[in-house]
Amino acid sequence: MWRYFTLRKIGFTTLETLLLVCCGLGVYLFRFEFPYVISERLYILLKAVVIAVVFQFSLHVHDLYPFQGRQLSAAFIRLLLRAIVFAILATLVIFFIFTRPTSEQGAFIWNLTIDALFVFLWHVILRAYLHLKAPHTNLLVLGASDLAISVVREILERPELSINVVGFVTDASNGDDIPGVNAKLVGNYDDFPDLVSKHKVNHIIVGLPDSREILPIKSLLDFKARGVFIEEAESFYEQVVGKIPVENLRPSWLVFKSGFNISRNVFLKQRILSICLSITLLILTSPFILLAAILIKLDSRGPVFYKQERVGRNGCVFKLVKFRSMIQDAEKETGAVWSTPGDDKRVTRIGRLLRRTRIDELPQIYNVLRGDMDMVGPRPERPVFVEQLSKEISYYPLRHVVKPGITGWAQVNYGYASNVEHTIEKLQYDLFYIKNLSFTLDIMVIFETIKTVLVRKGS
Repeated sequence: MWRYFTLRKIGFTTLETLLLVCCGLGVYLFRFEFPYVISERLYILLKAVVIAVVFQFSLHVHDLYPFQGRQLSAAFIRLLLRAIVFAILATLVIFFIFTRPTSEQGAFIWNLTIDALFVFLWHVILRAYLHLKAPHTNLLVLGASDLAISVVREILERPELSINVVGFVTDASNGDDIPGVNAKLVGNYDDFPDLVSKHKVNHIIVGLPDSREILPIKSLLDFKARGVFIEEAESFYEQVVGKIPVENLRPSWLVFKSGFNISRNVFLKQRILSICLSITLLILTSPFILLAAILIKLDSRGPVFYKQERVGRNGCVFKLVKFRSMIQDAEKETGAVWSTPGDDKRVTRIGRLLRRTRIDELPQIYNVLRGDMDMVGPRPERPVFVEQLSKEISYYPLRHVVKPGITGWAQVNYGYASNVEHTIEKLQYDLFYIKNLSFTLDIMVIFETIKTVLVRKGS
């Protein structure tokens, strides 16, 4: 998963965290007397680590580590300052609740000030570095399919990858522009070997528009033996964008590529995580659930909850529990239509509040504890929609090989699906999740969900 686990991204985050901790320790070394007692030293170290973690959390919540599009603009500076202010306020709350308030206030304020200045300068310099440094990868695209063009477009939007797109090689004449992307045809298949040597290409993406086109296999094998990395456009797109391009996707790619290794051990880990998180979430949110139930009862007639059929793993149908957010009679509760986000005519005032705060999703904890769902997985759909979409969209039934989830990779990366095109887009994220299913990916989705709830994006 190149986009999310690049060594560079991990390196920058780790280095920043270490430097923030060093800033906290430096305050004591150069401004205050450093204690000799081991327990006091450990306490200072712990406090420096906590402050660094809070700053990191704020930076990631404000999406300052996806580097694409983060140039040194006024909008970026405002976002960076907002993240720093949020981190300072959160740290102040933690400090005054959990630490000793008297003798350490001066050191604490100095620590916050130095950390805030460091984070601001670090990210300004980091963006300047990423946009000025020369790319370390020269990439040549063999073929000009729609997918290959999409791959190049995604590369150009992510300067942190440090990839220089040399151009496209097809069976057409060179020098022509490729529509929809800032790259040219630099040659045809006959020129392919010379182009690789001339431009010092070390990465080749294969994206032929027609499977019947003949690959220059001999040349590809020769360059692979020399250390040039060769990759299919589908695989590269998956790694960079975090989804699988289902349109025009070859079934053989799904069959022979790694992934989709869903074992009993993976399901067991996912189930343990779901139970632990759902119980914790139920304990933490029980006051909100009770308050929401009271407000719904006061706001309109009918029951507080309603159940609706949804399709689970392997096509099994279960009853999904939701807060009632629409004006409806009690006798129509089980057949209520789940309106789209834009359908506000039947939605109550309390219902709109529940949707904006996502409190309406909390009763689904019951489904998780029952085993109908997991915390992370594709969004559960109604049987009638599943039947229809399975006929219209290739690979749609694959999303039911795992349990649906309260949150998921598609939910945190894309909005609500209101038509078939949107559903195809979300399916691409669902298939990526299923193909790369792991405990680490589930933890990442949980963290992204926290960001989604805080900044009110996604679905």
